[in-house]
Amino acid sequence: MRKNRRNNTKKERIIMIASSAFVLSALTMTGIYMKSNNAEKQDDGYMIDFTELENNVDDKLQEIAGNQGMDGNNQADTQDSVDSLVNDIAKEIDNLENDLDYLPMEAGSGLVTIPGLTDGVNEEVADGNELEKPAKGDDSAVSPSPAPSASPTPSPVPETEPETEQKEESGVESGEEREVVSRTLHFAESDGLLRPVSGEVLIPFSMDSSVYFSTLDQFKYNSALMIGAAVGDTVNACAEGRVIEIFQDSEIGHAVTMELGDGYKITYGQLDNINVTLNSYVDRGQAIATVAAPTKYYSVEGSNLYLKLTAGDTPVNPEALFR
Repeated sequence: MRKNRRNNTKKERIIMIASSAFVLSALTMTGIYMKSNNAEKQDDGYMIDFTELENNVDDKLQEIAGNQGMDGNNQADTQDSVDSLVNDIAKEIDNLENDLDYLPMEAGSGLVTIPGLTDGVNEEVADGNELEKPAKGDDSAVSPSPAPSASPTPSPVPETEPETEQKEESGVESGEEREVVSRTLHFAESDGLLRPVSGEVLIPFSMDSSVYFSTLDQFKYNSALMIGAAVGDTVNACAEGRVIEIFQDSEIGHAVTMELGDGYKITYGQLDNINVTLNSYVDRGQAIATVAAPTKYYSVEGSNLYLKLTAGDTPVNPEALFR
């Protein structure tokens, strides 16, 4: 089959080239004929009907040869040139056919064997139907589908379903937990505050008059309360609240600020081992940290807990609210 295609292709090319050479020869002779005529005959409106050349080319050549006074040497040279051109083209066809890596394909043949592009993809004709052979290693080629089983085996239940159920249950629990911790906070001074540590007051709250700071060796107003405590003592929350800030300050060291509700906020300073997180809710009396070593601003007073209560921007005396 491959050999027949090669021979057919070769024949078609030779016929096409021979026809072209034949027409070229006829046109050349016609040109010489036209050149030999005088200008008056050229202006007579004479037109060449090329469609007639294919059917009557032999008669036309004889007519041209008989009617024109063409020089015999020119005619022989022209014919030799045409013959030489035909021979050269035939030789090039043979060389080209030998150099091709693949066979020329007929239009619509369905044979696709271009090296480097569709290696191994062939089509065969069997019983009048075209079947495609997949290339080696090509799992994507179309292959006949197996007949469906009469009793298909049910697919096993994915192992991930229990995990999904667990995640959904966990999500419900998380939602319930979020509902529990999402609290509406209220605080009033009449509710009072729990004493965070059991030590004595080292520097009292004073916004009406100045008090003495031993380390600084100066008198000044005090918007907070400094309660004496040993390093490592547990610090308990004075009231229920939500952590809104965890920070470090050069004067009061590590500190935590909580909102209590209704505009009240409380700040605990001089802390260590803080065990609350930002935006977490803290219950009244819950341990939030321990007392740290004092900063350089309170080296003379000693270790203490810094405690500041505000209503809006107004400082409030926490000691007056201890219960």
